[in-house]
Amino acid sequence: MSRKEASETIGLALSGGGSRAIAFHLGCLRALHDLGVLEKVDVISTVSGGSVVGALYATHEGSFEQFEEKTRDFLSAGLVGPSVKKAFTSLEGLNAFICAMFLLSVNIFLLMFAVVIRGLSLVLPGLRLQALGKVRAPLKRYASRTTILRRALDDDIFGGKKFRDLPKNGPLFIANAADLRTGSAFYFSNRDSGSWRLGRVCDDGLKVAHGVAASAAYPLLLPALDETLAFEKPDGTRREERVTLTDGGVYDNLGLAPLWPDRDPSISLNAQKVDTIICCRAGYGLRFDSPNQFIFARMASAFTTIHDRAQNFATKRLFDLRSSGQLKAFAMPYLGMKDRADFSDGEGFVSREDVFGYPTDFSAMSDAWIEKLSRRGEQLTHRLVNEHLPHLCVKDEFVH
Repeated sequence: MSRKEASETIGLALSGGGSRAIAFHLGCLRALHDLGVLEKVDVISTVSGGSVVGALYATHEGSFEQFEEKTRDFLSAGLVGPSVKKAFTSLEGLNAFICAMFLLSVNIFLLMFAVVIRGLSLVLPGLRLQALGKVRAPLKRYASRTTILRRALDDDIFGGKKFRDLPKNGPLFIANAADLRTGSAFYFSNRDSGSWRLGRVCDDGLKVAHGVAASAAYPLLLPALDETLAFEKPDGTRREERVTLTDGGVYDNLGLAPLWPDRDPSISLNAQKVDTIICCRAGYGLRFDSPNQFIFARMASAFTTIHDRAQNFATKRLFDLRSSGQLKAFAMPYLGMKDRADFSDGEGFVSREDVFGYPTDFSAMSDAWIEKLSRRGEQLTHRLVNEHLPHLCVKDEFVH
């Protein structure tokens, strides 16, 4: 069978991982394109770096070769340089500086106020302190490094395109972010944007750069997007809510949450039953880091540990769903997977060791790293899709 079954719905998940993920996923997409699978995908769910390359693909209207060239140019330039340039050449940078200084002053005042009140409470035991717990972020952070990133993406990469502008005959595209106020996933898509907690965003003019910036706002480096949006609940009621949106990897770094086959469409947004999943994972797997002695290193390591545990749980769930029959099949090209003997028997194979150690950031990437990471994604995807999803492949060749 060279075509998917009429009732078969294919979901493609592109994980987070900064520019490393973009390069790896570029190779995965190239392999899926060569195998004739990419055009059959119904849903593309993305996180962080995966959202960047996924949005580049979703918004591109030319050939795959043109899309690949644009993505390689993006990787060569990175996001750090263009964002710094935008900070010094646009009002967004000035607004971010003014906002940061003002909020710093307000927070210093609130800290001093809290210290005085707590000091008084030692002298006056009856003084109530419950109100102090409510004194948090009284003012919105209307501009920040993340809004500068959004501006750079909008001006230089996506050209002002909105989610409603995505091709009607293309796949459902979902950029995953996380709302820190509700602790839930927040989806940006060409169908519905919002979350199950707050409802659907009423504004159909959300820009692609907005969703990608929120999805890629790694919390240890970038502030959350702090904004007020109008939402509509399933019962038709509308209200405005303040949201603080951060990197979707905080909630689900693999981008699998929108693809689980047991989601309830009466509760969840963009619920579309998926029975075949291709999950491209751009992480390295098992870690053995140096001992941590200082608070920032400890917090980063703790964050990564929780991250890794959640991804491992999601991977196990894929196996469980396939065993129970809720999924027909799945394939997971994994950057850090152990190299199998039958995979590495060809000349030019890129091994796990060849691509180990690239950091999670959006700095400019050298051509050598772009080639290695994308080549590994392409080789693993060819082999694993042929092995686990052979009925989808128009071609069954391996890439060496």
